[in-house]
Amino acid sequence: MDLVAFWDWRAWTLAVLFVVLVGRLVWNYLAALAFRHLLLGGLLRRYGWQADLPGGDGGRAAFAEQERRRRGQAWTLLRQGRRGIREGYRTGVFAREHAGPWQGELTVTGAYRGRPFTATQIRRSERTNSGEGSTRSVRRRARLELQAALPRFEARTGLLTGRVRGAPPGLEALVRSRRFRVLRSDGGSLSTTLGPRLRGGRLLGGLAHLSAVADRLEERR
Repeated sequence: MDLVAFWDWRAWTLAVLFVVLVGRLVWNYLAALAFRHLLLGGLLRRYGWQADLPGGDGGRAAFAEQERRRRGQAWTLLRQGRRGIREGYRTGVFAREHAGPWQGELTVTGAYRGRPFTATQIRRSERTNSGEGSTRSVRRRARLELQAALPRFEARTGLLTGRVRGAPPGLEALVRSRRFRVLRSDGGSLSTTLGPRLRGGRLLGGLAHLSAVADRLEERR
């Protein structure tokens, strides 16, 4: 069978997009692993930063114990009949999704262009219950915070349109970024998300972006 003749241009477009998406996810995963295990030490020495990598199992044992207690509560409520079932749904014991507390995986602290910053990567265990069984997964978040005394705002950049909402007047072009789409100022710091894991290029890019915004806002005060 001639595969080129069998597939039309729409099927090939979807296939190419799928390969690009999977390739990007794999690249981001490998880049994060390389940063943590191979490149982090050199970055710390170069800039004089510090890193904290908490030991332990990342909260897996605590989550397993939490799930064991929840299952015990669920069986107790089931034995109580209709009243216990209503109580289980009201309190969340019978909820489809359960999550453990966030645990720190990696924290990088230091100063960038004279401003202290903190970059954190956290994780938590989650379990989803469906009619076919339960699925356990791990969710991660990475966040960057740069200290700066600035007015409060929350700016968001549209992924497709590039339109900026919530930025201080006259700074829409400076705040606009599809890499760091959400930028928040709480009056004492600027912060943005870095994806699920810390990576070297994204960390340095985020620091440069936040520093440029902080410099411009301080000039206008």
